Amino acid sequence: MKRPTSNIQRSTSNEAAKCAAILATLAASLMILGIVRAAAPAFVNGDPVRVTKSEMLDFQGKNFAGAAKGQEFTLLKHDAARKVVFVSFLKDDNTMIAVTLPDEAVEPAAPRASLDLVRGAEEFRDQRYDEAKRLITRAAQDKQYAALGGALYARMNGAIVAAAQARANPASKQAAATTLQTLRDTAEQLAKAGLPSLALPLDEGADHLGAQVAGLTVSASKVDRADLTKRAAISQRAYLLARQAFALKKLVTASKHIKEGLDAEPAHAELKTMQPLVQKDLDEADSLCKTAKKMQRQPNGAVHALSAIDDGLKLCTDHTDLRELRKTLAAAFEERTSPEVTPDFRPLAKVSTPTQVLEEGRKLYTNRCTECHDLEMLDGRTLTGWAGMVSSMGRRAGLSEAQKSRIMDYIAAAKTVVEAGGAR
Repeated sequence: MKRPTSNIQRSTSNEAAKCAAILATLAASLMILGIVRAAAPAFVNGDPVRVTKSEMLDFQGKNFAGAAKGQEFTLLKHDAARKVVFVSFLKDDNTMIAVTLPDEAVEPAAPRASLDLVRGAEEFRDQRYDEAKRLITRAAQDKQYAALGGALYARMNGAIVAAAQARANPASKQAAATTLQTLRDTAEQLAKAGLPSLALPLDEGADHLGAQVAGLTVSASKVDRADLTKRAAISQRAYLLARQAFALKKLVTASKHIKEGLDAEPAHAELKTMQPLVQKDLDEADSLCKTAKKMQRQPNGAVHALSAIDDGLKLCTDHTDLRELRKTLAAAFEERTSPEVTPDFRPLAKVSTPTQVLEEGRKLYTNRCTECHDLEMLDGRTLTGWAGMVSSMGRRAGLSEAQKSRIMDYIAAAKTVVEAGGAR
């Protein structure tokens, strides 16, 4: 028979609940105030990380290149003591280097199942079987890759187990040879399906696994390894360069690398996913270019042409025709991106800021703020938007607070001048 709950028990339970609620509220408040920080994200070497705010990549202690918000890199190492992460960066000359970012500027990104499959096959080739199985298992959790991941896991694990049994019992060699033959067949199928990056390490892994069993005869490879090696190297390079270019809105460059990669590896999932996204923005940039050319021919159409060019270059920074148009309209662009501090400037700006300060701000703005990108039209953002941009970019460029203040003094005044029709 169940005993009735006493008043003392109910009172104690209620007090415990109240305490728990108070502690939870207090913890949330402290976290908001920054007194208690949330647990740092777990970084795993080899996994992708995403940039959470515009940052500067450092190489050998010096600024190397800009990294856009949302850009992804492959993590090489997290140095918690220095509060930096090392990520891989592929230079145009095919040199792979390790660059650094502040660890507070990145977060773990969702793993890509297609890349996990390739990494898993590479770990299998390199005889790191536990890591291979972890990656293949993770890839199989993606519905799109569940069947392929499941099949690869079963065949790889079957071969690993069979090889271990053959080492312990020579009578099991035939079973081991059969599982390795299955891997050969799988590698051949993957190669025919346009997946050299997956087929090659799987086929090589069969060799390494077979070599662990003394006296085991392993069937010959069914693939052209020299061709697969060439194709896999091209597609891997193309993917990394395309990903970097796409993040920086260099769509013409990204499109070229995507085509190169898909020619080498037609079924490369990441390149196939990226291709329509790049093409969509390229088509829009082409449309804006046509609009700009049309408006350029119209009486008083220069302002509209400039807006179309500016919008187009925000989408695609390496659009050849848009960049040529910008050069053609260079003087008009300067009037709307960085007007000179002429005698008419201050009256139109309606500011009391000394001319020398405004000139210093313009010099900083036109010299330092063009190190990573072109200048934008000043009326394309609100003053609040400009303040946020200068704060973020200034930190990346290593500007002092005084320098950022000078730049904002100039931008605030110049924006008013532009919106008033410009100084003469």
